[in-house]
Amino acid sequence: MDSRDLVREQFGRSARAYATSDVHARGDSLAILLESLAPAATWQTLDVATGAGHTACAIAPHVAHVVATDITPEMLAEAARLARERGLANLETRVADAEALPFADASFDLVTCRLAFHHFPHPAVAMRELARVLRPQGTLGFADNITVEDPAGARAYNDYERLRDPSHHEVLPLSRLIALVESAGLHVEATRSFAKEFEFEPWADRMHVGDADKARLLQMLRDLPASARPLLAPRFADAGPAYFSLWETALVARRVE
Repeated sequence: MDSRDLVREQFGRSARAYATSDVHARGDSLAILLESLAPAATWQTLDVATGAGHTACAIAPHVAHVVATDITPEMLAEAARLARERGLANLETRVADAEALPFADASFDLVTCRLAFHHFPHPAVAMRELARVLRPQGTLGFADNITVEDPAGARAYNDYERLRDPSHHEVLPLSRLIALVESAGLHVEATRSFAKEFEFEPWADRMHVGDADKARLLQMLRDLPASARPLLAPRFADAGPAYFSLWETALVARRVE
């Protein structure tokens, strides 16, 4: 199955779960980006891989217009529903591939992409597309998970994510992410990284993980290499739920030309 079809399948059936996910609806990176970007009332904005539309809907009251794109129609239906509930008349949805955005060069003052980049099969291509559609001096507001710099630890973490969600491609360490942004012709102005805590069962259930794979995932948490332990920090209780952490970074960059 093509990686894009896999994304559509995985997230099409999980659209409502992501619409109600606290991490996506009210996660720290959303507030950090809004504060850091200081959007202007005249801005034309693009939200790439919008998912259930939480980022697009948070930005819409502060700008002139938002186009919220995603490869999964079911996600866009959730985004449109959220916009209607909030009375946001300046938000439109459009099916689009992040690696081949259907917009002219220099179309937007602000491009956002939050908690989606690790699903893109060709991240360098996607980053160039985010930069391409920005106007000169336009702003990128970006957030995604990050991993440890050690290759073995990063591989263990990405394997863990991929078992839960086969459409997962790769979470990058912060150094590689910054290099990717800069190589696309953007200048990174600020980053802010932080940990976020997950309860294992709801995290797995959001992607409809079966019991056998849940057991494998829990064993992977117990068998983590030392370099990945600071990232995932697994916590187990004898008769209670399991918890773990992930790292996320919020990044603001500007098109330099």
